[in-house]
Amino acid sequence: MRFHVYYEDIDGQLQPQWLLVPAFASEEAPSYSLTTPFERFYPEDFYDHHMILSVSQGALMKNPSASSHFSIHLPTVQRDLTVNGHPAQAVNEANFFLIRMEDLEEVLQMDVRGCFMF
Repeated sequence: MRFHVYYEDIDGQLQPQWLLVPAFASEEAPSYSLTTPFERFYPEDFYDHHMILSVSQGALMKNPSASSHFSIHLPTVQRDLTVNGHPAQAVNEANFFLIRMEDLEEVLQMDVRGCFMF
């Protein structure tokens, strides 16, 4: 497994803004580690044949026993989909979940962006 990180150039420095993680719909709350290897991705790397779902801050969960781990609560993702007029089963077809770094930092109460600096 490998994460993909989207960076924006802010004041001449690359700042991580978005985290793209592989989607696992086989469990209710798949868990991820911030120590997973990562690579940079660019807007043109968003391929039409990949299903990418945005994850709201409300669907992110902190792992109480490991500060560098987080989970995505899939029932919340499904609820968000239906509220926005999409079928809940789209979560099962997703290839990736897209997470704002700012949201992840808020949930984990830590400097997540620092984990993804070059």
